[in-house]
Amino acid sequence: MNRDGLESFLAVVANKSISKASKALHITQPTLSTRIRKLEEELEFVLLNRSWGGIELTEEGHFFLPYAVELLGDLQDAAFALTGDNKISNQLLSRIANSKNELRIGINIWLAPVFNHVIIPYMQTHFPHNSFKFITRPTNVLKKLMEYESIHFSIHFENLAKTSYLCEQLLQDEVVFLCHKNDTSLLDSKLANASKLDKKFIVFEHAALTNNLEKVSSVLNKLQDSDYQMVDDVQNMLAFVQSGYGFTMLPRSILYHMNFPRMANIAITPIEDIDLTAPVCFAYREDSHFQEVIGQLKQELQRYVKVMYKEEELSI
Repeated sequence: MNRDGLESFLAVVANKSISKASKALHITQPTLSTRIRKLEEELEFVLLNRSWGGIELTEEGHFFLPYAVELLGDLQDAAFALTGDNKISNQLLSRIANSKNELRIGINIWLAPVFNHVIIPYMQTHFPHNSFKFITRPTNVLKKLMEYESIHFSIHFENLAKTSYLCEQLLQDEVVFLCHKNDTSLLDSKLANASKLDKKFIVFEHAALTNNLEKVSSVLNKLQDSDYQMVDDVQNMLAFVQSGYGFTMLPRSILYHMNFPRMANIAITPIEDIDLTAPVCFAYREDSHFQEVIGQLKQELQRYVKVMYKEEELSI
């Protein structure tokens, strides 16, 4: 996905016109149209509807827009940090370039609070001379970084994306209901009872949903008559649930993200009529020169998971 395509798409959205956008970017209209067409071909969906009445975003375009803004912003920030008078110090760049002796641990955004407080003290105690770094990204990004050998070890929610490296299951994270405490008796731990609540189902409007789209679809199929409320932030989700506006379903490891004073009115209950779990895996390469560290770290994480569930640190 190239920068020119993103800039052209955002320019058209801002100007609501291809002609005005082309002038703003100082390029011809055919060039701008070609850039957007190539972007749409790469994405495999249409971003803009073009008519005599003007330019309108498609539904896909509306969904993609905030990610386009964020992605272009990240590219601009990286360029800003690495060029001209703004260039980050040569010492730091040299440190980044010579990080062959640094263990790079990829960890899913949602799982970072679950495991980083285990990994950090373990590394400090058992491998005090080994430098390490967390790369916190969504699952599919971590899988790509493993393929590119940019990270050595990854902890993520598993999905259907195929990989060529070793992948072992760490735990089956239970998917649970989050609802207002007054709704638990009606819900009775069954998805089939959701319609009795007459409340909105809170859905994350986030690209990470595509990581396990088949599971999301199975839930939505059972909630065909339900109304939805889209959110893109955990705290917003909690606010909707706490107020009694709606309910949701999440892996129970999400509890590590929660502000517990806000949990006063929220009940967390199992789901009994649908087999839905979120498998958490770790992945690594056998040929890594961090093989000893990774092997021991795996054992520590496996031990922690057993203790965690035994002592019900994430109890419901």
